Amino acid sequence: MVADDKSLIWVSLDIERVEEESLIAEFTRRGLKVGIAGSRELKAIPYYDFEGSLVLVRNISAVNSIYVAAIADASGGTPVNSTSTLVIGHDKILTYAALAKKGLKIPRSLVALEDFREYKALEKLKFPVIVKPPMGSWGRLVSMARSSETLKSILSHVSFLETPHLKVRLIQEPGMLGVDVRCFIVGGSLIACMERRGPPGEWRSNAALGGTARPYKPDHDVEEASIKAAESLNAEIAGVDLLFDSMGEFYVNEVNVVPEFKTLMKATGVNIAGAIVDYIIWKVKR
Repeated sequence: MVADDKSLIWVSLDIERVEEESLIAEFTRRGLKVGIAGSRELKAIPYYDFEGSLVLVRNISAVNSIYVAAIADASGGTPVNSTSTLVIGHDKILTYAALAKKGLKIPRSLVALEDFREYKALEKLKFPVIVKPPMGSWGRLVSMARSSETLKSILSHVSFLETPHLKVRLIQEPGMLGVDVRCFIVGGSLIACMERRGPPGEWRSNAALGGTARPYKPDHDVEEASIKAAESLNAEIAGVDLLFDSMGEFYVNEVNVVPEFKTLMKATGVNIAGAIVDYIIWKVKR
């Protein structure tokens, strides 16, 4: 589906989920036609349909989202989020480095690189720990190690993976297991927050795993940290995930740069799609 005249706004996607349906409906409600750039279509470099247009990048695939943003850049278009933001935001190690550089609190994080072999150092960690790859979502390939022996076994197994990037692992001391807070940022403003809890017996809080969500009212520090976290990646649209420890201290755990928001809209009643569309229209008219 492509607008008859040259589109000033494009939505790039892999599949049309609830979020993308909501966004397209909001553009339509405002009388705007948008071009839909699906990942099954061939795209030249440069892709002249993007020239002078704003491209809202909504691809599920991290690789697809980065490449579409780069093509938009090369075509004289403006991707949201930007190519550099997507590159950093889709890599947890790069994200933590950016957050730490800005002085934001992050979970204590250790990086086991591809050639890591100093297993004795693991015995000094405070268990349990979370072990996860630099890239991925929905809690996939994330493990919990409750002892140094288990952690050694996990790292030994991933060393046999063929892809070098998948051999790298982040090792983190967790906050309150099964609980986190998602705050949604659009254009430097906090739109809504929710608290997520995993199902009974599940230490991960991802809604995709069957967890529950309810509205969360952030205090000034949480709001400020969430906005600053998005800014540290130059993310115009972001879902910032926070972890809390037993003392109530919070840490920035993730900055999602192609964030899902259907659960957030359902939990809070806030029209996230409308806020995104308002921001995109403001950028186009600027």
